[in-house]
Amino acid sequence: MKIGICGAHYEVHVGGMIKKALEAPNGEVVGMVEPDDAYYEKYSNGGAIKRFESLEDLVSTGGAQAILGGVNHDEKSELVESCASLGVHVILDKPLCSTREDYERIFHTVENSDIKLTIDYSSRNRPVFMALHDVVRNGSLGDLVSLITTHPHKLGAFAPDWYFAPHRYAGTFHDLACHGIDQIRYLTGQAFTSVHAVGSLLKHTEPPQRLQFDHVQASFTLDGGTTALATADWLTPQTSPSFGDTRFILMGTEGSAHLRAYAEDHLLVVTNQKGRYEPPLPESRNARFFEILIDAWERDEEGPVSTADVLAVADACIAAETSATGSGVLTPIGVR
Repeated sequence: MKIGICGAHYEVHVGGMIKKALEAPNGEVVGMVEPDDAYYEKYSNGGAIKRFESLEDLVSTGGAQAILGGVNHDEKSELVESCASLGVHVILDKPLCSTREDYERIFHTVENSDIKLTIDYSSRNRPVFMALHDVVRNGSLGDLVSLITTHPHKLGAFAPDWYFAPHRYAGTFHDLACHGIDQIRYLTGQAFTSVHAVGSLLKHTEPPQRLQFDHVQASFTLDGGTTALATADWLTPQTSPSFGDTRFILMGTEGSAHLRAYAEDHLLVVTNQKGRYEPPLPESRNARFFEILIDAWERDEEGPVSTADVLAVADACIAAETSATGSGVLTPIGVR
């Protein structure tokens, strides 16, 4: 499959995604659209990736069948609309978009087209999360009752100015906790039905790095009776050896699992059947994201993170942002 890159100016993760696209044995990166010369030089390996003036040229002349978008949060809805009009699939980094209005634009675009949309929720392919998924799927924990997931992060010089601009940045919760929201759906197979969220701003209070919230806590209900609590914050000390230290706690009718990721990967499981144990961690699939995705799309199937997954995660995250902004008002999810 021929992959085109549209935008390399959202630098947070785009370099890693481009590297994975270039290494996919069943893919071919055919070109890049990036108006900024410096970003083009940096992410095209000094011009090794052919440059195109427009998305239309990248598709019509370059033959791109799917577009990897490295654009800012508030530019993603327009990119998805343009890709749909050209009949090409879309690969994005998280989060999906910046506002409810942008979400509705994307939702209606993919609903009324044949394109597929995916996001590289990389935790799915990280060994410690893969091991957790296996524990849940083999029934060791019984029925899942409660999930708690935390998403702390450093706020450093990497953050562009638009992170602090209303309606451009997706928000602390959507940006940081979307991985956990995806994992909750992935692990439970349930849909979110409502959320109650609160936020605070106690650390990053001064310009130029003043946020709406630097901590958000959200409590979700799911349609199978499971409940979930997710937090996101920009409070990790700069002295931390990693960007954050994620925790995930699952309580089921037959056991529990405690996961730690990023600062240190570790999984502890306690079950009625096996007692206390630490499952072995499998080999990472992270580098194979594009290979696995392309293989599915070439069979005209959804990838591991489906279009429906992408939309459902964003819907829940935006609802949480809305609830927090509204001082904790209970907000329904999935109601159109």
